[in-house]
Amino acid sequence: MATVLFSGAASAETLRIGGTGVALGSISVLADAFEAQHPGSEIEVLPSLGSGGGIKAVIAQAIDLGLSSRPLKDKEAAAGAKARPYAQTAMVFATSVGNDTSTITTEDIAEIYSGEASQWPNGTPIRLVMRPPSEGDIKVIRSLSQEIDQAVDAAFERASAVVALNDQENAETLESLEGSFGLMAVGQIKAENRQLKALKLVRSEATDMSDVPEDEFLKTLYLVSSDAASPLAAAFQTFIYSEEAQAILSSYDFKPAN
Repeated sequence: MATVLFSGAASAETLRIGGTGVALGSISVLADAFEAQHPGSEIEVLPSLGSGGGIKAVIAQAIDLGLSSRPLKDKEAAAGAKARPYAQTAMVFATSVGNDTSTITTEDIAEIYSGEASQWPNGTPIRLVMRPPSEGDIKVIRSLSQEIDQAVDAAFERASAVVALNDQENAETLESLEGSFGLMAVGQIKAENRQLKALKLVRSEATDMSDVPEDEFLKTLYLVSSDAASPLAAAFQTFIYSEEAQAILSSYDFKPAN
């Protein structure tokens, strides 16, 4: 498997890549395939740096390639960063695997975030897992309805709120808490082999979601580079956009990014 390191100098034949946690599983799978075809090369997938952290590291030439779940800001592009989408994955509400529930309605979501609903139908306590208020995932949840937007505010006000700071912490918390509930990317669940259950979202007739675009529930992943990219980094970039790599991503529920 691709090497995952926390620190240390990279050799001449080593590529270092890092950024948003939601992309680490997918890029590790591609790194394994690339290494198998290029003996002597090594790709180090770093722990989650966040989108902004990965972009900054590329600009500073601390890593070769970055991973982001958002487009570049103007100042990042001006500093020399380049971003190109390489995949998309659906966002879903997920729970622990022992939960009997298979579907969730927008009304259910509002009640869970507001605190009105505290148990699953089988009596298991609902353990809500949040993300920081500024996270894009929270913006997606808020967009579902005005009622859910207000309920999210109420959830942050509760002292008992569990807030996962990054994508890996979010996944680990959802896995470890019985009766958990939170938003997560389908591709991350599959690529990281997370023991989580995706809930089917049923849009309640009483909830107006006509203004919510369908792509609101798709997370686009970007590969970030610079003109200082090494030949190995350039070769890996080419591989990522190949038909072979895109087929690998599809097997993990990632869609090619147009």
